Amino acid sequence: MLDRKSKLPFTIGAKSDRGRKRRRNEDYFGVFEPENEELTESRGVLAVLADGMGGHFSGGEASRMAVEVMGETYFKTAENAVNALKAAFVAANNEVFARVGDGKNGVAGTTLTAVAIFPGEFIIAHAGDSRVYIARPGRMDQLTKDHSLVGEMMHKGLLGREEARNHPRRNIITRAVGLRENVEPDIEGPLPFRPGDRILICSDGLSSMLSDGEIAAILLSKDPAAACKALVDMANEKGGDDNTTVIVAMRD
Repeated sequence: MLDRKSKLPFTIGAKSDRGRKRRRNEDYFGVFEPENEELTESRGVLAVLADGMGGHFSGGEASRMAVEVMGETYFKTAENAVNALKAAFVAANNEVFARVGDGKNGVAGTTLTAVAIFPGEFIIAHAGDSRVYIARPGRMDQLTKDHSLVGEMMHKGLLGREEARNHPRRNIITRAVGLRENVEPDIEGPLPFRPGDRILICSDGLSSMLSDGEIAAILLSKDPAAACKALVDMANEKGGDDNTTVIVAMRD
């Protein structure tokens, strides 16, 4: 469990859990805040979540490596925040591909979703079927696309949201880190981060167990640490079919 309040005008909480059905937790997350005030102003705080692909060799190692490389590279890249996110994403893919992915051991991969958070805005870099949501009083919106077979079917209008949540092929990923020599992340933003807003980053262990309405009700009624615990607890109460990881940032 993470519950962090910095000098910045937002609070961040996080929690990861193995769930009820899996033997290992192949999710991994990191929240990176530079000590240098100037760097914090230009790069913000970086929240990263990776979901190692459970059917693949070394999925847990892939997710840990992707998060750590992303966090290290992002703050060292002499670019603006958007380009630094892209560069860090490429570095993470290269490292996973070379060390535990197709470049070495045959098959390993991970989803990777990173959000650079500033006092008034945030930027997303994303590949896979983990998600980023923004919640405001009265509404919650998904900001990322699911790079999965079922996600593509939803995008084409072939499946509804609830059908997709329970679809037997929902775990077939079409874009991820470490499976190929190159990966192109989706970049969203900068997007506004207003007082009272909640950003949620979650692995599919949450979104496959809870409806958007259930997620929003918890997200909008609790502080970040309490919301993280409640979301993971509810996912487990509903069966806990997968590892569940959540990161919540709330603007003061």
